[in-house]
Amino acid sequence: MVRAMVSAPSASNQQAWAFVVVRDPVRLHSVRSFAPGVIGEPSLLLVACLDHSRYSDSDGAHVRRQGKLCVAMAVENFLLAAHALGLGACPVSSFLPGPIRLLLNMPDHLELILLVAAGHPATKPNPSTRRDLDEVVRYDGYR
Repeated sequence: MVRAMVSAPSASNQQAWAFVVVRDPVRLHSVRSFAPGVIGEPSLLLVACLDHSRYSDSDGAHVRRQGKLCVAMAVENFLLAAHALGLGACPVSSFLPGPIRLLLNMPDHLELILLVAAGHPATKPNPSTRRDLDEVVRYDGYR
């Protein structure tokens, strides 16, 4: 899953991301205390960050936005790999970055973007309902 994650595309190949995989049960429980979006007892939590040290002071806000998209693409690769392995995984944006940063001894240049809870699902999940393709996809223009 981690190899798939770091194989994701990245704007200008800057790879302006950093990840912390939390596996230690005590640390995992501590991080979960500041992440109300994490449901259940995952085997691990991935902390996905934008690494601002990969940018220069002259880079604009659009470059930093691209960095967040690159983190999201890496997380998507992680999610797809987890699914392929029969694991459950869910991105979480409901968390308190300050306490998590302290618990994991993270430097200031890392911006926490997403957490991903992953592990063996307690029950087989039902696929979520998806919108019909003809409702969301148009060809050769929006008509």
